[in-house]
Amino acid sequence: MGNANPEPPNTVNSSPSSSSDEDNVNRSFNHPKAKSPRKLKKQKTKLITEKDDAPQLGPLSVRIPIGILYGMINAAVVLPVMMSFGTIIYHDPVFSPYLPTLIKLTLVSSMVHQLCFSTFSSLPYSIGQVQDAGLIFLSAISSSFSSLAVQGNWKHRELLATTTIGLSLCTASLGLGLMLIGRCRLARFVQYLPTPVVGGYLAYIGFFCGQSGLGLMAGTEVKGLSEWPKLMEDGNWKLVLPGVFGGLFIYITVRRMKHMAVLPTCMLGILLLFYGWMWAEGMDIEEARERGWIGEAEPAGDWTETWKYIDFSSVRWEAMPQQFVTMVSMTLVVALSSCLDVAAIELELGKKLDYDHELKTVGLSNFVSGLTGGYSGSYIFSQTIFTLRSGVRDRIAGYTVAIMEGIVVCLPFPIIAYIPKLFFGSLLVMICADLMNEWLLEVRKKVSKIEYAAAIGTFALTMFAGVEWGILGGIAGYHVLMSCSGGKGEAGSKEELEGLVNGGGKGERRSSLRFEGDEENDGSHFFDKMMDESVRTTLSPLQVVESSI
Repeated sequence: MGNANPEPPNTVNSSPSSSSDEDNVNRSFNHPKAKSPRKLKKQKTKLITEKDDAPQLGPLSVRIPIGILYGMINAAVVLPVMMSFGTIIYHDPVFSPYLPTLIKLTLVSSMVHQLCFSTFSSLPYSIGQVQDAGLIFLSAISSSFSSLAVQGNWKHRELLATTTIGLSLCTASLGLGLMLIGRCRLARFVQYLPTPVVGGYLAYIGFFCGQSGLGLMAGTEVKGLSEWPKLMEDGNWKLVLPGVFGGLFIYITVRRMKHMAVLPTCMLGILLLFYGWMWAEGMDIEEARERGWIGEAEPAGDWTETWKYIDFSSVRWEAMPQQFVTMVSMTLVVALSSCLDVAAIELELGKKLDYDHELKTVGLSNFVSGLTGGYSGSYIFSQTIFTLRSGVRDRIAGYTVAIMEGIVVCLPFPIIAYIPKLFFGSLLVMICADLMNEWLLEVRKKVSKIEYAAAIGTFALTMFAGVEWGILGGIAGYHVLMSCSGGKGEAGSKEELEGLVNGGGKGERRSSLRFEGDEENDGSHFFDKMMDESVRTTLSPLQVVESSI
């Protein structure tokens, strides 16, 4: 599922037969001076469905430590993000005492995703984790179960069992749906889901992340703008303000310094400043918890107790059918977001990927994640591209990420019980600033007025009518606007679009946009336009570090 910088071409300019794979890699590092693919002799390229045939750089004795190093770097970035995702999925206050175990379940899910992508993906250097594209759907489902529990006077064990198993079943069903789409080779039809609608949804993800972060820091539930005054009650603003400033500082710093180490360094700095302030105030952990700086948490048991809430005998099965529409919507959005991620990787790799095959890989990962009690996920394209550009061609980096996540899961103490709430709040505010800035402000200069109106309309509808109705209304509104404009807003002239993709440079077409008259034109112009590196908005909040590439 995204702080934001965000696809699949049917035709790809292939490298000349006389060029080596290593030359292709070198060109990706020297982009400004790289030869334009359009100036090279075209030839058909075989779809990559088994493995990336990029050269193995260096002997095994060199590749292993480099792979481990970059795996640890990736782990340092994704671990805090995955923990913050866990707080969003279970953002309802009723889940707060159980967060240590529930966040471990999120980390287990991320580990399972990474193992699946590292083992089965055609891209050995791929990074795949729990992703934000399906995050809001999962959060909506958990909130729905929480509301039903209040209405039906459920016991806590019934709520926990129904929620954890319900989310797992939805994730497994999502996986089956994605595998079916890939098996039937329907990926190109998924791309007809208007990307402006997904853009509006992504902007809402940013808003929701920010709102959840504010509520988390204030220790209260905030479900909409009408409830924001709660953030000022009982001195809550004192708990919220440091996290807001911290998140904005991280966002600005990451954008300006453009280095992979900035995000982990800032997050570590927040921890050091917080504990330094505690030491100066003479405050211990329990006092900080009483003042609201650190959340209440149950003692964490052995790592084998991570699945202790998954109790089929306590599930309220009558609540499951109500989540069907949400599950179907999640399947469509995750399918498109996965196509966007694959297209971004394809653009960087310079070789044509099989979208249907990659969707089957994503589907398999989600199916296994669901069976193990986990949540939806997909490729994290920014981290995948980072690993690719680092020269890593082995699966070692991905397995290292999974091992690091497994180590955190096996820690004998609840790590969240010692991390201040402003740590997660700052990260969520950063994600909010990035996604909303990209999809509500910066994107307006790079798409047509009609496409921008569709994105804004979807964002507003999703905010006030809910995720499912927001997306359905956005799709309907998009087609109404297109019909009223006679389709003129869907794409400009070929020259205008080439200029957009080239970033103003002549003769460098950095993506394979499809125009009328091109072979296999499917009309998804907005989808293709977002392939421009200056417009590209990733579906994962981790792309805030993509500028480091």
